[in-house]
Amino acid sequence: MLPVAAFIAVHAAGPSTERQILVGDPMAAITLLLPALLKNAGRRAEHALQRKLDAIAGALLEQREGHEGAAHEDLRKAVRTEERR
Repeated sequence: MLPVAAFIAVHAAGPSTERQILVGDPMAAITLLLPALLKNAGRRAEHALQRKLDAIAGALLEQREGHEGAAHEDLRKAVRTEERR
C-alpha cells in the first residue's frame, strides 16, 4: 500500500523525470512480483486439494475392502478433523 501511495504522490506533485523513474522502478518490480506470488499460492492450493482427494479415494477403497488402515489415517490428517474439535 505504501509504494502505491508514494507512486501516486510523486506523480501528482509533478517532479522531474528522474524522480518519477526512481519511484516507478520499485513499482515495476512489485508488479512483476505479484503474479509470481499469486501463481505460487494457486499452485499450493491445488496441491493441497489433490492431496485431500487422494486421501478420500484411498479411504473409500479401504472401506470398500472392509477395513480401515493407513488411508483412513491419511484422510484424517488431510481434512484435519482433530483440529476442529
